[in-house]
Amino acid sequence: MAACGPRMTRPLVICVINEAWFFRSHFLPWARAAVAEGFEVVVVAAPGDAECEIAAASIGFVASRATRRGLLPRGLWPAARQVARLVDPARPTIIHAFGLHGMVIAALARLMERPAATVVSVTGLGFLASGTGAGRVMAAAVAKGLVRSLDGPSTIWLAENADDAAALGLDTGRAAGRLVRLTGAGVDLAAFDPQPLPPGPPLRLVMVARMIRSKGVDLAVAALTLARTRGIDATLSIVGAPDAGNPRSYGTDELAAFAAAPGVRMLGARHDIPALLAAAHAFVLPSRGGEGLPKALLEAAAAGRPAIVTDVPGCRDFVRPGETGWVVPAGDVEALASAIAAAASADLAATGSAARAAAEASAGIATIAAGVVAAYRRAMAG
Repeated sequence: MAACGPRMTRPLVICVINEAWFFRSHFLPWARAAVAEGFEVVVVAAPGDAECEIAAASIGFVASRATRRGLLPRGLWPAARQVARLVDPARPTIIHAFGLHGMVIAALARLMERPAATVVSVTGLGFLASGTGAGRVMAAAVAKGLVRSLDGPSTIWLAENADDAAALGLDTGRAAGRLVRLTGAGVDLAAFDPQPLPPGPPLRLVMVARMIRSKGVDLAVAALTLARTRGIDATLSIVGAPDAGNPRSYGTDELAAFAAAPGVRMLGARHDIPALLAAAHAFVLPSRGGEGLPKALLEAAAAGRPAIVTDVPGCRDFVRPGETGWVVPAGDVEALASAIAAAASADLAATGSAARAAAEASAGIATIAAGVVAAYRRAMAG
């Protein structure tokens, strides 16, 4: 005879993010780990081509009614209603908001009086850090208002660098032990098993990024051109696609100009990143700012490739100058070209090995995912 008792329900995690592809590329391993630990996970995001892979991981998907265009996207209130309807008062529920987009929707959902614990992933400050003028001031005010709205005893903050937490004013969460520092989204160390360096010269550089202005593709091309005029035999492969949803995406003419520069190859979107890193000597990312901690940087380190990056949050948090790569002032083409020259004569095998060790120490996806699941349990207990 079956025993009678209360029906056990799995705690629910509602992941609120701008795009399904972004969740798949960065956070799907977190969700898989949560499912394995007994959580039910549902993603609320703009649809695309990632839903099937998300569903294959036993994760639900709701097509968000919010767009991601502009500083104040359309459809935020309808999207908040979608999230609120998913909250079941009879079961433990966590709303996991990713970035400012997710934070806005989570804050609006709270106004509908559907109580849920909250986890917030600060995935970089984007326009708040890299923008200028009145738009940046407005973004800063919105961000700090969201923090005040979302913070509380049942809110856990996940930050990828120290600067973002300070910029958002997360002092209360830090003091209460509700601020968790993660080494980005993590990286699958096994997928990026280090391979021997390719023969050279030339020095083979690779950049993996969305084709948006904040990533500094124009700076990378200008620095390579300058280094080559000084006799440095170097090439640059640029991997990534334009981002139609981002107003600061490079235009067609700009991308064509990059492709025409001597030594530059524009490869577009690719899925064979481990092979591309194995064919390179070093990784370059001259970001203008707004990063959390770039996943592409972690992948390069896992592949045993040193990095040339700029002195912006996230990048400078991971790269150790002279040990795992080079850190130069943001926007400084001269300094970037000098770093390329330094890499051309450096012991890249040694710096690459140190980069791999850094990834192994703190960026393995199993370690990061376990930290996220622990944050879920802490949020429910708060």
